[in-house]
Amino acid sequence: MIRQFKHQDITWIDVSVPTAEELNQLSRDYELHSLVENELSSPSPRSRLDSYEKYLYLILHFPATNALDQTLPAPHKVDTNEIDFIIGQKFLITIHYQPIQSLDEFSEIFETTLTPDYAAKKAHAGYLFFHILIKLYQSLDKNLEILNSELKKIEKNIFAGQEKAMVRVLADLHHELLDFRWALKSHTDILSQLEDDTTEFFGADFRFHPKLIRLAYNRVNTALSNLQEMYNDLRTTNDSLLTIKTNEIMKVLTIMAFITFPLSVLTSTFGMNTVSTPILGARHDFWIIVVIMLTAVATMFGFFRYKRWI
Repeated sequence: MIRQFKHQDITWIDVSVPTAEELNQLSRDYELHSLVENELSSPSPRSRLDSYEKYLYLILHFPATNALDQTLPAPHKVDTNEIDFIIGQKFLITIHYQPIQSLDEFSEIFETTLTPDYAAKKAHAGYLFFHILIKLYQSLDKNLEILNSELKKIEKNIFAGQEKAMVRVLADLHHELLDFRWALKSHTDILSQLEDDTTEFFGADFRFHPKLIRLAYNRVNTALSNLQEMYNDLRTTNDSLLTIKTNEIMKVLTIMAFITFPLSVLTSTFGMNTVSTPILGARHDFWIIVVIMLTAVATMFGFFRYKRWI
C-alpha cells in the first residue's frame, strides 16, 4: 500500500508491504537503480547505506514497537522491523514490510513538523528524514520502559523467595534483551557513515543533524546497556540465592545422614543372629538399646554443634 504526503515541494511516500507493481512504479518515477529495486522486493538480513547520484539508500532494523507485548505469543516478542529509506533532495521514500505505528503517528504531524525548517529556508528531504529517524528512536522508549518494569518485578520476586521461578523468567528476558541489542547493533557503523554521506549529499548546513540522530541512538543504547547491567546483577543475585538454598538443603541432608548413621550401625549390630550378643536377652534390653541409640544421636548432634556445622 502506498501513501503519499506532500508539503510544498517535499514529497514523502510511505509504502507498506510493497507489491512488484508498486516497486516498478516507484522505480520508474524516481529512477531507482535496478539493484535497489531488487533489494526492495524482500526484507534484507542486514543494515546498509549506499550512495547514488540522486539519492541515498539506507536500510535499518528496529526492535518492533509491540515486540514486548505480553499478550502476544512468545515468537512475536523478539520481532524486528526493517525500514528502507530512499532519500532524495525533494523526496523521501520509506518502505517497510509490516505496519509501523511510529510512521503512522508521524504522518499525522507531517506538515507541522516540516514548517519550522521551511521558515529557516531549509527546503530539502533530509530534514524530513531527520525527524522520522528521531521519532523512530523515541518510539523505542516504550520498549525500554517495559523491560525496566519487568526487571523491577523480577527483583521484587527474587527477594520474595521465588528464586527458582525466576530462572525461566530471567532466561526469557535475556532473550528479549539480546534481540533488542542485536536489532540496533549495526546502527553504530551506519550512523557514522551517514554523517559523511548526508553532509556531502545535502551540504554543510545539514552536518549537525546526523550528529543529533547519533545522540538519539546513543541515548537508547545507553539505556539498553543500563538495563543489561541491571539484568546481569539480578541474574548473579538470583544464582547466589539459589546456591545458598541448595547448600542449605544439602547441609541438612548430610547432617541427617550422619546422625542416622550410628543408628543404622547399632540396629545392624544387635540384629545379627549370634549366640552371645551382649545386652540382648537381659532385663530391659530394649530400653537399654534405645538409650544407647539416643546417646549416639546426642553425641553426633553435639559434635556438629561444636564444629558449628548447624
